[in-house]
Amino acid sequence: MIRQKTILLMSLSAMALALLAGCNNNRDANTQNGTSTAAAQSAIAKSYICPMHPHYISTDEDGSCPICRMDLVPVASAQAPTGKGEILYYKNPMGQPDTSPVPKKDSMGMDYIAVYANEVPGGVAVSPEMIQTMGIKTAPARLSRFGGNIRVYGQIEANPRLETVSASRLEGWIENLTVRAIGDAVKRGGLLYRIYSPDLIGAQKEYLAALTIGNATRIAAVRQRLKSKGLQESSIVRLTQTQELIERIPVYAESAGIVSMLHVREGDYIKPGASVMRLQSYDIVWVIAAVPETDLRNVSTGMPVKLHFESTSDAPITGIIDYIYPTIDAKTRTADVRVEVKNKSGALRPGAYADIIIERGDMDQARLSVLTQAVLRDSQGAHVVVALGEGRFESRPIEIGEVSSGRTEVIAGLMLGEMIVSSGQFLLDSETNLREGFSKLTSSQAGFDAATPLSELPVDAAVLGRIDHIVDASLYLHEALINGYPIDPSFLDPIIEIADGLEAEFSGSTLTPIVTAAKKAIVSAKDSRSGPALAANLAQLNSALYPWLTWGAPSHYQSKGLVFYSDPGTERRWIQQGGPAANPFGGDDGDE
Repeated sequence: MIRQKTILLMSLSAMALALLAGCNNNRDANTQNGTSTAAAQSAIAKSYICPMHPHYISTDEDGSCPICRMDLVPVASAQAPTGKGEILYYKNPMGQPDTSPVPKKDSMGMDYIAVYANEVPGGVAVSPEMIQTMGIKTAPARLSRFGGNIRVYGQIEANPRLETVSASRLEGWIENLTVRAIGDAVKRGGLLYRIYSPDLIGAQKEYLAALTIGNATRIAAVRQRLKSKGLQESSIVRLTQTQELIERIPVYAESAGIVSMLHVREGDYIKPGASVMRLQSYDIVWVIAAVPETDLRNVSTGMPVKLHFESTSDAPITGIIDYIYPTIDAKTRTADVRVEVKNKSGALRPGAYADIIIERGDMDQARLSVLTQAVLRDSQGAHVVVALGEGRFESRPIEIGEVSSGRTEVIAGLMLGEMIVSSGQFLLDSETNLREGFSKLTSSQAGFDAATPLSELPVDAAVLGRIDHIVDASLYLHEALINGYPIDPSFLDPIIEIADGLEAEFSGSTLTPIVTAAKKAIVSAKDSRSGPALAANLAQLNSALYPWLTWGAPSHYQSKGLVFYSDPGTERRWIQQGGPAANPFGGDDGDE
């Protein structure tokens, strides 16, 4: 016979009403005549519960809890109205930038948390006079279209494909250098300099001797030797025709361009391989546009662009994107996009700025957006300051998308029509962060000690949701053992990170040893993965969680349908969420 024990017997209000009804023997009369709100509150106030074990209810005003001997407290004090006001919206339980106007659950089944008008977390209240002094202005979050054109700025750069290097193949002294400074223009075939090379004079004499003899094989071999030493074809033709030594060998430009670097001067001695000068042609230049990473997904090669150059009007006004660079600048968060532009007139000069409009075509469907100037950014990401009305403001994280025409797309975190602060938001955001920091500091300074019961710890819905993930780990290990498959260790990594955060946040409290022991079991489970070792980890995890599930938030886990079992032979515990008992430790019965 399988026996089980639910974490809580029934909800508090249901038990209180049932006891009162049993004591007064007037259930039928109440059903027939109804009960006013005031009467119900008065009746509930006659019931008393244990602060440590809220499932124990008594009508004895002077009674004490039979489990921990603590004095009982009235039920009404625990169920007094909160006075939080109307619900503004529902926020993600894990702090993600996502809100909803209606109740819903996240991807892990956790309920979204209601945000009330009178208890806005992290918000500030500002008087009308201060709002006017700070120059606070608001604008609604509205739908905008983000198609059309993308305007970016760029810079003209030289085309490295049109750069040539003039390097010496001869050894000797430079004479009659015709290029004297950077910026000098050089024409193809134009004389660059002459060089006196004793080594090449000897080779010329050998060539002339071969011509005199008339040995074709010898002539071809010596001619090839002259080429390898760097004598240009025009000089070899001249030598063949005149059969006179050329003492000062002329060197002609093999391509046209502007001298961008000059490494020699008149009379310099150079050796083979030495760089003499660099020539850059500007007939075709590159315009490098810096496109923000948020717009990069809408840009592709082959897209037409419109160009405008402040430095000249005598330049092409259109171009085509021919390359998108594969990296993003870590400082500017932009990617380089290249446009190749013809520059026959030479009016486009490297370093000049360019105004570029990338033509995307038709406008796409409308999307939620806010003014770009309203978006603030910090190490946590993008956020805005939301005006809640009556002088109240809240800093809220958002997920942003495309930016265009002074507006920024909002993917998550806001709802249509919410008023967003577009001017003065920096002061409000600073005030919000300051108050939030003081709040956390005050909470930290309040501290915890081992005497603070689990049920009295300041655990809100967000913290409870994080602890639920640790409980989910127990359910996951149980399912893996029952179904006979190895766990995926990567599934446990986020839970370990959550445990690290809870340890720091509740340092010194009665929750800390529970989280530490649970985390240790989860870390060990990553290595065990399956079999008896994983079963031992599950037992350790449930042993750690037992105090929290029993005394920390029992009503919460009762609503989730969680049930504790224990193996009769080993006394090892496991948790199930509904269904017949399934012993992961190999026994037949579960007992608790």
